[in-house]
Amino acid sequence: MFKRIPNQLIGGFSDAVVVDMGDYSTIYISGMIGHDASGKITAKDFEGETQQCWGNIARGLERAGASLKDVVRITAYLTDLNDYAVYAKARRTLFEGNPPASATVQVAGLLLNARLEVDAIAIVKHARAKN
Repeated sequence: MFKRIPNQLIGGFSDAVVVDMGDYSTIYISGMIGHDASGKITAKDFEGETQQCWGNIARGLERAGASLKDVVRITAYLTDLNDYAVYAKARRTLFEGNPPASATVQVAGLLLNARLEVDAIAIVKHARAKN
């Protein structure tokens, strides 16, 4: 059994999919970028874009019945690996003492000219998704 949490801004994909597996649910969070509620990247620098990206992931997790503490795996896509130190610092702060498994890759480009996209997998006991 699974439940899709639709993307409310763009549509055409789910922000998250919650898959029930016995007593636990696995939550797959789609790749998120640092756009604001209007759908635009408005951050003046990479650090701001990174913070907005993580905020979007946190909101997707909340809608799916989870939080950042439930994340077990992330993949980050950077358009410039020179930005990795800023991204890694934010990741360390968010997951202090409880880091998930992680991979980071450099890509040629991202939607809306974003410089960062992150997807995540979380596991929770009895997820209760919110629409």
